[in-house]
Amino acid sequence: MVSSFSVVTRAGVPVEELFDVSLSIGEHVSSMAHTGEAAVGGVTSGTIGLGETVTWRARHFGIRFTMSSRITSLDRPHRFVDEQVRGPFRSFHHEHAFARDGDASVMTDTLTIGSPILGRVAERAILVPYLRRLIRRRNQHLLASLGFLPRTDPRLEVWPAAESAPFRRTEVTTRLGRGQDLWERASRDVVRWKVKTESGFTVDDPRRVTPGVHVTVTARVAGIMVREPVEVAEVVDTGSRVGFSYRTLPGHPVSGEEAFIVHRDGDDVFLTIRSLTAPASSGPWRVLHPALRVAQVVARRRYLRALR
Repeated sequence: MVSSFSVVTRAGVPVEELFDVSLSIGEHVSSMAHTGEAAVGGVTSGTIGLGETVTWRARHFGIRFTMSSRITSLDRPHRFVDEQVRGPFRSFHHEHAFARDGDASVMTDTLTIGSPILGRVAERAILVPYLRRLIRRRNQHLLASLGFLPRTDPRLEVWPAAESAPFRRTEVTTRLGRGQDLWERASRDVVRWKVKTESGFTVDDPRRVTPGVHVTVTARVAGIMVREPVEVAEVVDTGSRVGFSYRTLPGHPVSGEEAFIVHRDGDDVFLTIRSLTAPASSGPWRVLHPALRVAQVVARRRYLRALR
């Protein structure tokens, strides 16, 4: 018995560049740094080609595995296949398909696997979700290496639906009230970190935000001080829309981006919060990510009340 699943990744990058970087040994190793993965045989650097083999060594589920795979099919920039020739799986077939869709590229990873140890139920319940997360993490790294990362786009009234894996995408809006006085106060406060500071956080530089500025946000959780280094990414300031986005920096408990936007429709004033959140790339916070997701839900409820 085998299991098969697909992961679809969509991004605004040239399909040829996405195809080529997917064959990079170095980028693959970087994307799997949290597993200690290394190329230890065959093609160990540069780009792997048709008929060539690489041997990987990594730690998964606390166990060190070694697997050799070969590129058995390659048609640039449309498709290539890597298959296990020696390793822990009964069978392992990974098809990478690439296509253009307007201005975007679509990459579809289809894995067909057979585990020699796990039964069908355990394979689907444990191994497939784990591999799906690895593929999404790898693909996000590949896109980042090409300069593409999902954004919260505070300047846009409508946040376009787009591939955001492995980031969890959230958008919530609340009506603050009506009137010019409220608009002036809320639009002034939002770009001075009031959504954070009125929700129990402290900010080491609560002045009006400026793109590129690094700020440390501090939260107190169960008596413990948690410091969150961030960088202001984008600022918007128009007659009907004011706000900003910030992205996390190394050392932050999570990875991603968040935006706070005050906007109005006639006399009605609204606050919109957008977030893209994934586990931190490394460190002890990765293990605590499920608990952090609960904390984010609590914090988001406070954010929605902060400017009232």
